[in-house]
Amino acid sequence: MKKLTITILVFLLSFAAFAQTNQSETKRLKYVTMAPDGTVALTVYDNSNDENVKLEAADAFYKYQILDAQTNEPIYTGSNNSTTCKIAKSKVAAGNYNIRLYTSNFVITSRIKISAARELASSLSEESVAMNN
Repeated sequence: MKKLTITILVFLLSFAAFAQTNQSETKRLKYVTMAPDGTVALTVYDNSNDENVKLEAADAFYKYQILDAQTNEPIYTGSNNSTTCKIAKSKVAAGNYNIRLYTSNFVITSRIKISAARELASSLSEESVAMNN
């Protein structure tokens, strides 16, 4: 009986020590687009725990578009006047997209994947969120 108790205790301790937790881990995605001269033209940061996607460009950009990856049609357009901006994930459904930045000298296009926002505001209706079907 003593041997059985010790065996069960060792089993439970090893099970508890090596069991995986079901906590959602933070996923951090970083997309880097290079310019023809080898410099970094655009960097996109997507943290799964954050409500925004962050864009950083080497040059100031005045306009950006999120394009459907299949049709290349713009589903979200915004304006900007610096080298960085944040895009709320609540504006776009999770999925694969192309992003296009317009600078005074050139246009930067890159493929990205946007993760789902932690919580969508309850006031958003389905029609106000762009879908990537």
